[in-house]
Formats: sequence, C-alpha cells, structure tokens
Amino acid sequence: MAKKKAFPAIKEKNQGKFTRWAKKNGFQDACSAASAVMKSPKKYSETIVKQANYAKNFGCSMKKKK
Repeated sequence: MAKKKAFPAIKEKNQGKFTRWAKKNGFQDACSAASAVMKSPKKYSETIVKQANYAKNFGCSMKKKK
C-alpha cells in the first residue's frame, strides 16, 4: 500500500503572496487567478505559475469539497 505524503506546507513568509498578487492584478480571488494563469502560463513568470498550480491543486480543490 502506498504511503500518503504529507500536505506540502507553505512557508509562513510566503502565505498570502499569490492572493495578494491576484487581487493586485484585478482578479476576484486566488482561484479565478489560478485558472487564468494555468490557461496561459507563458504569459506569467515561473514563480506565479508554480503558485497558481499549488492554489489550483490544494487551495481551490479543497474549497470545492466543503
């Protein structure tokens, strides 16, 4: 049986960075920003794409399950 990996935590200094970036760039929330970034990742920096991927996989998918 495969061992479950621990939830990849965000360092405290980086918490909220993507949400702040999203709001500053005119998005309603982090989930809508993550969707937009992942649709056209070449328009954004590698860091933003990584943050968007994390938000989409862990933040946004967790919200939908509730």
